[in-house]
Amino acid sequence: MTDSRHTPDPDDLLLQHFRQNSSGEPPASLDAFILTTARREAPAPQPSLWQRWLHACQRPRWQMAFATVAGVALMIGVVMREPVPQQEISTATFSALHEEAASPPPPVMSAPAPVARMAAAPKVERAQVMGSMADESSAKLNKRAPVVLPTLEEGLQEILRLREAGETKAADEKLLALHERFPGEDLPARLEEARNH
Repeated sequence: MTDSRHTPDPDDLLLQHFRQNSSGEPPASLDAFILTTARREAPAPQPSLWQRWLHACQRPRWQMAFATVAGVALMIGVVMREPVPQQEISTATFSALHEEAASPPPPVMSAPAPVARMAAAPKVERAQVMGSMADESSAKLNKRAPVVLPTLEEGLQEILRLREAGETKAADEKLLALHERFPGEDLPARLEEARNH
């Protein structure tokens, strides 16, 4: 017979062994080995889209490709541009040019009549185009011309002339207009000074 008191239980032995050896840490060399292996086996980070684009642009063959695409896009933009609408010729310009075109062209000595008419035709067309351009530019200048308002002294002199001519209503309207333009001025006093001078 065996004595059950003296035989240790295998679970107790394992538990006792674990308690004796669990207090220690693994050596630092094992930690370093695990870290280097993990770094070596980890995948390299992928560059961002922007970094890949910059890297591709720095390669000479891609630079040429991008320049070609940009040039083609620019040329398509220029070719597909809408035409500028032409201004219509005003009736006054047309009538003036028509009168100019109706005048007989200077006689050509050596050319026969049909050739002389053909030579005069481009001059008439050129005159029509030049006349329309002149009318457009004069119309633009008339639109842009600023309205020159009289100075205070000129306005006062005008009021005095109107009153001397007996047009008091027009003079009063001018005085009100000057008062709106120069609200800080004492217009009746300035008017008396201008009358005395």
